[in-house]
This record gives sequence, C-alpha cells and structure tokens, in this order.
Amino acid sequence: MRIAFIFLLLAGTSSLAESPSPTTSDYTVCAVYHRMMVGSFQRSGRDWQAMAEREKMDSLIKKAKHLARDEYGDELAEELFLDEWRAVLARMNDQINRNYKNISRLKYRYKNRCTALHENPD
Repeated sequence: MRIAFIFLLLAGTSSLAESPSPTTSDYTVCAVYHRMMVGSFQRSGRDWQAMAEREKMDSLIKKAKHLARDEYGDELAEELFLDEWRAVLARMNDQINRNYKNISRLKYRYKNRCTALHENPD
C-alpha cells in the first residue's frame, strides 16, 4: 500500500516536471528567434514568409510582456523585457556570426521548442 502511494506521488511529480509553465524568458527567446527569421526571409525576398514570422513574433512578445507585468509590475516589466530582448538578440546574432546565411544554426537550436510554445502556450 505504501509503495503504491509513493509510486503515484512520483508519477505525478514527474509529469509536472516534464511540462512546466512557459516563462517570460521562454516567450522572449522565441520572439527573438522569430525576429531573426523575419530578417532572414526579408533578406532573401520571401516577404510573405517574413509576414507570417512577424505575426508569431508579435504574439510571443505580447505574451512575454503580459507575464512580465504579472510578475514584476507595470513599471519594471517593460525595462526587464527590453533588457532580455537585447541580450537574447545579441546572443543569436553571435550564434549566426552576424550572417543570415547561417540561420540554420538558430533553426537547429530553437525551431522545435518555439513551434511547440507558439502552438501550445499553456
């Protein structure tokens, strides 16, 4: 009986650990990823794809800012969001060596998790 209770407790804990709620940082990282994709598509003349990526970016920015306001309040939220945006943007630019021809490096790192976050935000 005691073993079954411990098993159920551990089983419930592991499912929680596998799917934590998205954070402000998660949304910001993915918004920046989509921003980088916008730049890549615009650079290669694929404006319709850039527009789709921009919509995803805007949606993720809205969610990141909403979570930031809930967590930090109106005054601090915008500043913290912008600080994180700049840091993530700089890191992603470094990852592609400031060359959109290397955008596949970002796709490899971020595409699956950002697609999942955009499609299943909760």
